[in-house]
Amino acid sequence: MIKKIFGHVFSIVFLPLLLPLYGTIYVIYTNPYTFPDPPSYALTVIRVALLTFVFPAFTIGLLAALKFIKSVNVYDRQERIIPYIAAGFFYIWAYVVFLKEGFNPQITFILLGSTIAVFVDFLINILFTKVSMHTTGAGGMVAVIMILLPYSYVGILPVFLITIVCAGCVGAARLALKAHTDREVYLGYMVGFISFMVAANFFQA
Repeated sequence: MIKKIFGHVFSIVFLPLLLPLYGTIYVIYTNPYTFPDPPSYALTVIRVALLTFVFPAFTIGLLAALKFIKSVNVYDRQERIIPYIAAGFFYIWAYVVFLKEGFNPQITFILLGSTIAVFVDFLINILFTKVSMHTTGAGGMVAVIMILLPYSYVGILPVFLITIVCAGCVGAARLALKAHTDREVYLGYMVGFISFMVAANFFQA
């Protein structure tokens, strides 16, 4: 019972669609001087939330309501195809919007890394096996902290350590719920981490 509660809590708090939003809040916290004024903080958070969480989540919920998928949890490998495509569309949209505006390269980097991760998971899901989207997000979360470390105006060592612990808890949560195998969990970590490392090349350029 405790394992299931633990699993559900971490699975909800670290829902994959929420991680770009967490990354945006992290950028605002560690590097507020790249924003013109406080109102721009809220506007940026709202825009990222709409494009990377609200719209994709609404689409997945609609797919479940129309019986295209059995549940918003999307446990079945084949059922993940349409949600991946939907999420990928919105993530590309978010990335292109921020890239064209040139407003904040750090947030643009997070959106690019998230987009790459979504499509890599999508391809692996089609060609080979199911991947844990939760640990993909967790691996990406650790990579984001590492990559943006030089750009932080505040000490983030505690944040980094907490992130690593939380990333480990996310994997344990998915295993506790028996939502994934060990291989799917570790593959997710790898995809997330590498996707953001690839995105970092564009960010640094």
